[in-house]
Amino acid sequence: MANSRKKYTRARIRAHGRRPKKRGGAQWFYGALAAIVVLGVVGVVLARPDSSSAGVPPQPGNPTTGAPGDHWHAALAANVCGEWMAPPATFETAADNANVRVGIHTHGDGFMHVHPFTKSEGGDNATFGKFLGYGGWSASEDSLSLWAAPTGSDTTDWSNGDTCPQGTPFAGKKGVVKYSIDCAEKHDNPSDIKLKDGEVVAVAFLPKSESIGVPPNATAAPANDEGATPKALDAKGCATGGPGATATTTTPAPAATDATTPPSSTP
Repeated sequence: MANSRKKYTRARIRAHGRRPKKRGGAQWFYGALAAIVVLGVVGVVLARPDSSSAGVPPQPGNPTTGAPGDHWHAALAANVCGEWMAPPATFETAADNANVRVGIHTHGDGFMHVHPFTKSEGGDNATFGKFLGYGGWSASEDSLSLWAAPTGSDTTDWSNGDTCPQGTPFAGKKGVVKYSIDCAEKHDNPSDIKLKDGEVVAVAFLPKSESIGVPPNATAAPANDEGATPKALDAKGCATGGPGATATTTTPAPAATDATTPPSSTP
């Protein structure tokens, strides 16, 4: 009898060992693991800089892989004492070094063409101040050095408190430096503007009580370059007309050399 009981017990143990194991716990574990992986991937994607996010683009191309960089256009205008200046002349090299090709320049069309060649002029470094420096000009909260002078004057440098010259709409009135982005006036240093694709940047020297107005090229299109046909701007804050909407015929001051042959170096 004892041997039979032992055999019965061993048989039960073997049968128990052959029973299929419940898989609920394993399924829950792998399901949770998969969810964690998915959430991690989503987090990485959301954390990556978007090519259209402020302060990140425009990015330079990759010379190693040949991948192209961003190629942007932003309108540029200057209002001095009620007159819109003619756009700066074409330049593609730095004003202080004609052998240095620059990725933030103009084709004389009233637009800044922004396609950085290096990190030094890409991302957060792609500023209005960078463009002005390349052209040989400057801007701050209280002074401007521009490429053209208003009617009846040969002055291209203006500081807060200077008087508008005769022949301008605000002749005899003292002016201050102002600037706007997409026709909304701002109150800090214009050189710090981080350029964006399709925006309208305007600097001005005007009486404090006067508004900058809508630049004449606020709804224009940049010059056709590199085989592409850029679209006209559509800045939400700007209309098709406004104070001083007609540009003057003032001849621009001499600008940096227009490079017809690619220079030998980049910044």
